[in-house]
Parts: sequence; C-alpha cells; structure tokens
Amino acid sequence: MKTSKRQSWDTAIKHLARHNLIKDILPPDTLKAIPSSNLSRWRNEPDDKYVHSEVNHLVKQEIDLIKRINQSSKIKNINKAYFRLCDTFQEVISKVKGVKSFVNEQKELVINSIEEIKDVIPIENALKVFSISRGTYQNYKSTIIHKCESSYFEWCRKRFPNQLLPDEVKQIKLYMTNDSFKYWSKASIYLKALRDEKIKSSLSTFYKYCRLLGYTNNTFKKKADFYNPVISSKPNELWCADVTIFKTRDNEKHHIHFLIDHYSKKILGYRVDKKSSGYAITSLLKDAYLRYKPERLQLLTDGGSENVNSLVSGFVNSKAVNIKHNIAQKDVVFSNSMVESVNKVIKHQFLYHLEITNTRSLKKILPEIINIYNTERPQMSLGGNTPFETQNGLSIQLSRYTANFHEQKQLRLLKNKNTGCSKCL
Repeated sequence: MKTSKRQSWDTAIKHLARHNLIKDILPPDTLKAIPSSNLSRWRNEPDDKYVHSEVNHLVKQEIDLIKRINQSSKIKNINKAYFRLCDTFQEVISKVKGVKSFVNEQKELVINSIEEIKDVIPIENALKVFSISRGTYQNYKSTIIHKCESSYFEWCRKRFPNQLLPDEVKQIKLYMTNDSFKYWSKASIYLKALRDEKIKSSLSTFYKYCRLLGYTNNTFKKKADFYNPVISSKPNELWCADVTIFKTRDNEKHHIHFLIDHYSKKILGYRVDKKSSGYAITSLLKDAYLRYKPERLQLLTDGGSENVNSLVSGFVNSKAVNIKHNIAQKDVVFSNSMVESVNKVIKHQFLYHLEITNTRSLKKILPEIINIYNTERPQMSLGGNTPFETQNGLSIQLSRYTANFHEQKQLRLLKNKNTGCSKCL
C-alpha cells in the first residue's frame, strides 16, 4: 500500500493564519495548496502554544502598520513621490562636476545625518543618495570619530598610516605661501620643493594636500584630440620666435619679443620695443646664433609682419648661417604654441603681479624674471629640470628627483603606526 508523504508547513504561515493575515500576505496559488483543515486548526491554536510566541506580536504590529499605510492611498502616493524626488535628485547631482569633492568637504554633516536615520532607512540606501560607497562611508566615519591631535588634519595615524607626516604638510604650506613662488604653477612649486629635498611624495599627493589646505587648482583646459605639436629631440634644433603685448601702469603698450629654444624652453633672448619689429627679431636671432652656433637650425614663427620681412629673410637666407624658416600652419601643420605658452607664463606668473609703472621699470625687472624662469623655476615637461639645465645637456629624467620616495614612505608608515593620540594608545 502506497502512503502519501505528509507536508510540513512553516511556523510563520501558521502564525499568519492564527492572526487572519494569511490572505494579505500569501499569493493565491500558495493559499490554495494549504488544506482547509490545516487552516482551521491553526486559527484555533492558542498563542502560548509556542515558546517565545510574544515575538510574533511584534511582527503583527509591523504588518498592521504596513497594511494601514498601504490602505491609505494618500500616504502611499506621498511616499512614492518622495522616493521619486530622491531618485531624480541623485541622478541630477551625479552629473555635476565636483559633487564628490563637495560631499567630502561636508562629510561630517553627511555622516551625522545617516547615523541619525539609519534605524529608519538602511545605510546602504542612504548612501545611494550621496553616491558614496560603504568603504568611503567607513573612512569618513573613522576620520570624524577617531580624531587624532598628533595629525595635522586630525586623522587617526594608526588607521591612516599612509598620510603625510605633520612636518611634511607644513613644508607644503611653506612652499605654497612663499612669496617667491606665489604665482608659479603648482607643478613648478612641487618640483622646487622636491629638488630642495623638502618633500618626498608624488605630484598627485602634493595636489591632494594643496586642496586640503585650501590652495585651489588652476583652471586646466584639455587639449583637443587632434592636437599635434611639433617635436624636437635636442637643444638648438628648433627655435621659436614671437611677440607679446604688455601694458604698464601708465597705460603704455610694450611689445616684448621672445626667442626660445623649443626643446629646453629656455628663453634665448628678448627685446622690448614700442611696436612689433622685424629689426628686434633679427637682432635676437643674430645674437643667439653667434652665442650657440647651431649646426643646423629650424626657425618657427607665425606669419606676423615682425617675422616675415626683408630683414629676417635676409639674415636666415645668408650664406653665413644654416637656418630654415617655417611659418606655423602655412609651411608646416604645427602651431607656434610653445613660445605662446612661454609668453603666458612670463605675463601671468610674473609680470601681472608686479607694480610695473613704466617702460624703465619693465626693462629693469625683465632680466630678473627671465633669469628666474630659465634657472630657478623647474618644469614638469622637462622632468623636473630648469630650461637652463636642459639646454645645457641634462637629460629629461624625473626619476633623479624621486629615487628616495620608497624610503620616505617606509619611514612615514613606521612613524604613523608608532605614534598615536591618547584616544588610540
């Protein structure tokens, strides 16, 4: 004789039946599968039949609350509308540039808000509103709760051993507030500190701490995808000439003519005149050619009248020199952007920040500025060298200034791990 296998039903289903909630929770197909005799027996069972059955009363209260909310179409629609607004807001701010940095700056407010509502809204759901991960949330929480007085930014040194030492942060601050470098690019200030062996960290770390200290980054324009600059492989292979206009405080316009070496970016010569002049460009070429004696030279300029005239062509075409003159975006596809960028550096990082009243004061200050640019201000594109060093044969190799980073990192880890505040000792 074949016997049918007896089915065992989950205790939760019995509880739902006992409190007349089974029709509200279970789908119709599941409900049909339960024998009516079982349902009848479960409905008539006393509550105290099972040990710790009082837990079920708490569950019943939660279910009753959900039922009441769902029965109210107004409450239901309000909740749906709020969730819709939150989703839309999150989608909008996720596309805003810099929103993550702003959240980071306001991390204490964010963490406190999430902690207050975490019993109502799960942490994972709350984090979605701010587009931050659970790991980032934990890091934020650690920096707020575990503040360390021995750290410059009060970050726990045991929990964040990779942070810069307080003395390293102070060195960054000293260089960023030094009047001599006040208007230099951050990359040049970083390289200056690196060469002086005052900091031993990467450029990205330097930028990060500058941001934390409140020194905002300069605006950066991405180069076009089709940008195809001219390339030189050694000093005195390609020279570039251009003229830029600078107005002194007496409202007088001055035309500053520059001649630079493309490879090293060194300013080989300059001349100040009341107007752009073919004579000025020719004199710069003659002086530089006599000083450096290049074997074979290309000259790149734009098509301005100061560059294309009988004086310039008479010199470059003479038998005494070996120069090929190319007009940017005419004879070659390249622009004259290298010398134009040097013009901007001289004006924006030096001249514009000085009290230059007239022609005399301009001519007096320019030699000092050119000397600083050529011999003191290192450049990232030159591997940390100055233009003078590169023009004189020093190879472009940043590693010569970063070779001791590993030792400094190990020292930093050791000091941070072994130095704690009173809260984490």
